[in-house]
Amino acid sequence: MLFWIYLLTTVVWMVFLIDFMTGIRKIPSLSSAGLSDSKEYISVIIAAKDEETTITQTLESLIHQTKPPDEVIVVNDRSGDRTGALIDEAAACHPQIVPVHVTELPEGWLGKNHALHLGSSKAAGDYLLFTDADIHFHGDTLRYAMKLMEKHKLDYLTAAPDLQARSLLLKGLISFFLFGFSYLKRPWTANDPASNKGMGIGAFQLIRTEAYQHMGGHEKMKMRADDDLALGQRMKEGRFSQMFVSAKQHLSVEWYPNLSSALRGFEKNAFAGLNYSFLLSISALFGVFASQILPFFLLFHSDPSVQIISFINVLLLFCLYILSTRAFTTYPLWLAAALPVSAALFLFMLARALILTWLRGGIEWRGNRYSLRELKQDFRDTKEDSD
Repeated sequence: MLFWIYLLTTVVWMVFLIDFMTGIRKIPSLSSAGLSDSKEYISVIIAAKDEETTITQTLESLIHQTKPPDEVIVVNDRSGDRTGALIDEAAACHPQIVPVHVTELPEGWLGKNHALHLGSSKAAGDYLLFTDADIHFHGDTLRYAMKLMEKHKLDYLTAAPDLQARSLLLKGLISFFLFGFSYLKRPWTANDPASNKGMGIGAFQLIRTEAYQHMGGHEKMKMRADDDLALGQRMKEGRFSQMFVSAKQHLSVEWYPNLSSALRGFEKNAFAGLNYSFLLSISALFGVFASQILPFFLLFHSDPSVQIISFINVLLLFCLYILSTRAFTTYPLWLAAALPVSAALFLFMLARALILTWLRGGIEWRGNRYSLRELKQDFRDTKEDSD
């Protein structure tokens, strides 16, 4: 029975491998079209909450672009540290920076979504760039992005940054997340006009203001914890032209400073990524264990046929893992050797996030609690509105 189960799994991994090798070629780099000399008015919108360690370098990297944005609207979302003061200091030095301070969160909103909505309502640009408060922009990033928008007549462009990490354990976890993200979300399909799949990466979402307003903006996804993915999906469903690109040479971010921060961050996103479905979540737990952890143990099975088919499974896993690591990160490829450890850690994080969500009846994020009931309702409303 084990042999036949893993023979089927082998076929599935082979299909994924072929799909990945074909699909990854459809993801261009941010710089693939060259540099733009566009004079279009660009408004950058940043939601910042307790980002005192990163906000200044993010703003400086934006202001010192070879084509600086015309305005940078920074929404200080109820920060309890020096974020607000640092934003004001930067605004005093650079007239492009527009500080907005939020002291209360309206009912029915996630903090970040409300901040982005508020920032966009104050923007004057023909193009809006939604980004995070911990992103480092390399010098020509905006000029490369605008060239792609012009060349391909895009309404929406999203870019994957280089995800930096300090520890090998955290790098392994991020690599495994990207591996799973690749075969589950198939991000390259966003570049296919015939596909109904969209893509959104919160680090960089450049959108024509007219298109953003037409599809209802962030007001149509008030409680979506996965607001970036939701924005990309809504753009695709609205039949707006979009492109997903790799920008690991042009954008960088330390996604999480340590493992404990990653655990907390995963609490917010895990259940949202599984459509707030406990059935789908349990299936994901068993699926990851059976397909990406158990084959390593079955290498020592007493039946040679099970050993052989498990070895083939493991080999295919390593191939996929290496390809996704090379495509989306600058990590060393030998990190693939830690695949079973990374898989086990990911499984623990997923189980922990689901248990905490169930016990709390929702998620806790940046000082606020959001009930599962209202998160599910907003998810259903968003889906119905898109349909």
